[in-house]
Amino acid sequence: RIWRRVPEESDQWPLQSGEAAQGTSGVVAAVNGGSGTIGYADASQAGNLGTVAVKVGDDFVAYSSEAAAALVDASPLAEGRSEGDLVFEVDPATAPAGSYPIALVSYLIACEQYDDAATADLVRAYFEFVTSAEGQDVAAEAAGSAPLSDSLRDKITAAIALIG
Repeated sequence: RIWRRVPEESDQWPLQSGEAAQGTSGVVAAVNGGSGTIGYADASQAGNLGTVAVKVGDDFVAYSSEAAAALVDASPLAEGRSEGDLVFEVDPATAPAGSYPIALVSYLIACEQYDDAATADLVRAYFEFVTSAEGQDVAAEAAGSAPLSDSLRDKITAAIALIG
């Protein structure tokens, strides 16, 4: 157990003090430059900062791209959206065992219809590469991104097919 201080009744969050920083790199610099600091940075920028294992159910789950992907994979799609509009209802409170409950979800956004067929083809080809196994490997290597699961890739592929 690292935290040895027992919180007092007067310890109310949010605290009235804090430090703002510009962008993720600014947050990382502020955390690195401080003493006893806490911050949130996506895995691609965290560098040598320590990460925290978060309690999910009865166990503490350490960060890994696979554990972050498991959270998204278990999250239902938001209701009432169009067929090609994939938005996830990520709820850390209901994270399944083995998943990391504070993952950042990035979205790729395009129109479903374009006036120019060549533009639609280009957008569709870009989306197909980014979501392909090869594209996911490149993203994982370059940015530490969690790869899409096969079941999630199937949903995304169906949405990409609607671009025209």
